[in-house]
Amino acid sequence: MNDGRYVPAAEFAPAALGTRGRITTSIAAATVLIALAVATVLLLAKRPAPPWQVFIALGIALPVQAVIWYGTRVRCYRLAEDELMVERAFRTVRLPLAGLKDATHDRDAMRGAWKIRGNKGLGTISGRFRSKRLGRFDAYLSDAEHAVVLRWPDHCVVISPEQHSFFIETVRKRAGLSR
Repeated sequence: MNDGRYVPAAEFAPAALGTRGRITTSIAAATVLIALAVATVLLLAKRPAPPWQVFIALGIALPVQAVIWYGTRVRCYRLAEDELMVERAFRTVRLPLAGLKDATHDRDAMRGAWKIRGNKGLGTISGRFRSKRLGRFDAYLSDAEHAVVLRWPDHCVVISPEQHSFFIETVRKRAGLSR
């Protein structure tokens, strides 16, 4: 807890996109591009032409994927005063540090996690998930190898700052947790 002294904000970059995110993003983009190329070749070869709706759907799919990627990716994690802010393109998630029980690095945090809602790899891993180890939790991460699990009495959040050890040390100090 903050004891009344001014504590400057600390900003942490998210970890680089991990293997899962790179693979999922590449497959999604390649699938749309290949489908668009096949439809174009069929049209130009005067084969049974795909209906114009196919071109419209494929022409919309790639920009939609780009918006999902841009909108859900984490721009930074910011510790300001007594809260953690997960800054994303269209929304900032605010998590008060009051009541934080623990902050630990856990590269297996996403192992066996089931997506309830959200994005499980197109540029990021974000949304609501469930696993046997963590129960229900929210995730805002780009690389599971850098996963930091933050636990409060009533919820859990998984994030992935690039410098996870320094982040954990900083958040523990701000929340008044002992090592």
